[in-house]
Amino acid sequence: MRRIITLAAVVVLVLSACGGDDASTSDSDSSSGDSGSQGAPAGGDVADRQPAGQATVTVDGQEFTLTEPGALECTVSPDAITFSFRIGDNEITLGAGANLYDAGWLGSIDLRIANPAGEAGPVNYFPDLATNGVGIVVDGDSMSYSGPMQKQPANDGTNPPPVDVGDGTISVTCG
Repeated sequence: MRRIITLAAVVVLVLSACGGDDASTSDSDSSSGDSGSQGAPAGGDVADRQPAGQATVTVDGQEFTLTEPGALECTVSPDAITFSFRIGDNEITLGAGANLYDAGWLGSIDLRIANPAGEAGPVNYFPDLATNGVGIVVDGDSMSYSGPMQKQPANDGTNPPPVDVGDGTISVTCG
């Protein structure tokens, strides 16, 4: 039951991040001289490019390769990303839904580990795209994020705040 509720929450988060007004155009977004959050131009250098239908995440001294599709269709474009991958029966999931607006990337990319070693419960790793969306690069069906990551520790009853865990890399290729 816990997994169903968690999966439903991730789907709601991803779908809400994907909605919105389509008023912004990629032309205005990519015409900025800033190669940061406005910089998901086609032809960028995707970090650790993956084969079609695969994702990798390197964060907090751990590396995960995800090859099983999740609940969401994988789509990558210069102004929107949506994908989900999993390992096993949702033991580890990677999901994203984000759009590029004039102000930068808004949405989320979230790695969830259901039973992490040495932890009292599930943990999540994620970049703050509103602040660090400059780390997203898109090239065709591939995207990557490289930059600062945070960890939401297991909730021990105190609802601990996220902690910085240094830089990480997320790389996805749809297909």
